[in-house]
Amino acid sequence: MSTTIRHTKGFLLDFKRRLEFIKSAHNLLEMKRDQLMRELKEDLEKLKEMRKKVVEEIGEINNEFAFLHVAYGSQEIETVPAFLEEKAQVTIIPKSILGVTVPLIKEINIPSVKGKCPFYIASLAEKAATALLNLIRLSELEAEIEFILEDLRNTNIRVNALEKVVIPRYQLLIKYIQDVLDHEMLEEFMRTKMVKNVLSKRRGGA
Repeated sequence: MSTTIRHTKGFLLDFKRRLEFIKSAHNLLEMKRDQLMRELKEDLEKLKEMRKKVVEEIGEINNEFAFLHVAYGSQEIETVPAFLEEKAQVTIIPKSILGVTVPLIKEINIPSVKGKCPFYIASLAEKAATALLNLIRLSELEAEIEFILEDLRNTNIRVNALEKVVIPRYQLLIKYIQDVLDHEMLEEFMRTKMVKNVLSKRRGGA
């Protein structure tokens, strides 16, 4: 804050207005921080459930794949992707959460494997497609959490700076200016009183 300090009532009022504005900004940032923390808590709970589900799905897929590998051999299994001509596609758009821009998956297109795979691997392929869908959703949630965490950290820095540095500094300056003005007012009062006394004595002497 490089503003030149002036010991005037107008400057004091201006500083008081600035302080009220800063306090309002501080309160809004505190509200944003609290809401972000609630959003983060909810997301972390969802993340825990989703990760558990995905891990279980991948575990089942690995077990089934190991069985098929033993039953049909690696060469037979490796030829299966040739039956799938389409590729998975994901459309991502920005989404705002309390001013935080996070990626939102608008559309997920995972090619259907039904009728395109040998009968012995159809069940595994469908499970893999479902697991891929859940993995994409999991990645979306993880990205959202990362962006919220980063903004929460920055918001907390701003709240602390206003609370511990900016607001106390303004309060001290306002008190200092007020003290100077009070002192000047007292001096002016004393001078006025002295002048009145002198004038009064002169009139009495006359």
